[in-house]
Amino acid sequence: MPIAPPAESLLDQAPMNPMELYGRLRNLTDRAGFSETLPAIWQCSDESQAIKKALFGYIYNCPTFNLGRVGALLDPARMTTAAHHGKDLVIFGGSHIGANEIGGIGYIQRITGQQAICCGMLGRVLDDYLPVYRRAAKLIKIFCDGNSVKIEIPYKYLFSKPATNAVRIQIDINRLKEGDALGEGTLGKIYSLHPELIRVLQKRTTVPQVPEPIGSLLKQDYFSFKKKLDFDSHEHKTMLEVSVFDFLPEIVTSEHPHRRLCNINTWREFHRIAAFITDEFDGRGRNIFMLAGLTIDHSIRHNTIIPQFGFWMEGGNALEAKYFGPNEINRLLSEQQIYKPPVTFLEYAGL
Repeated sequence: MPIAPPAESLLDQAPMNPMELYGRLRNLTDRAGFSETLPAIWQCSDESQAIKKALFGYIYNCPTFNLGRVGALLDPARMTTAAHHGKDLVIFGGSHIGANEIGGIGYIQRITGQQAICCGMLGRVLDDYLPVYRRAAKLIKIFCDGNSVKIEIPYKYLFSKPATNAVRIQIDINRLKEGDALGEGTLGKIYSLHPELIRVLQKRTTVPQVPEPIGSLLKQDYFSFKKKLDFDSHEHKTMLEVSVFDFLPEIVTSEHPHRRLCNINTWREFHRIAAFITDEFDGRGRNIFMLAGLTIDHSIRHNTIIPQFGFWMEGGNALEAKYFGPNEINRLLSEQQIYKPPVTFLEYAGL
């Protein structure tokens, strides 16, 4: 089993507008003695992230250095380059999602007026897996037959499947059924429902008298996905897919699958960057603060940001680097005053 990411409820912190967040971050790093500070950002290349990026540079009076690629993937090689552009580093980044949620997917209105999935790259990853899960949740059915509860599992889910280039779902049928098959159904075999599921079902609602889809009872522990993955690929979608593959059963069973995918991607990339800084990056004598979180895109011009993770290395001392979880980073930021730049944004832009 992969290490479990933080719970959804823990990551669902209060959002801040960018200028408040950056202002608190600037106050924190100023108090900590940061100097010749280069702001760096890793995020998706979506146009909805551009103003947020510019404001980050405005707060630090230095245009931001780009560490990211589409899908909010980090390019570690850019960290080494960034080291030549400043002394101390303040890094901010993470995934983004459209604020308008429809069917568990975040949408944003583009300049064309069309509603589009946002982040689209993460949406394309999800689109390969979510329909496969939802189809299984519809085709596997449960019903009450006299005094017993039955489950019908289609033949397509009864056999072990090899990994191919297409996404397949492998049902752990022994977690769903008890004993041998009792008979044939219209699509597969009928079994007694596992006692564990019967208890869950009875707590939720009355047991259906006619076959009904198992639906949300098909939890993440009851199946896995199979697909041939190219771990050496440099194609962005494949890199994202490889990074989150082990967590996709949890993602597709979430009430908010797109948001859960965004949060897990942020969590994965945050620890990837932190590991690179402590293990591979030459940070001697440098102060580095990294803040990661989820950006909510209300429009292509307006965002709010949920702080979720923090990393702080002082004076290049990797062995004593500090990590902050969702509650800790929000508490730390709330203790800071909000720095206000001495010039207007137009003056900062040279106008």
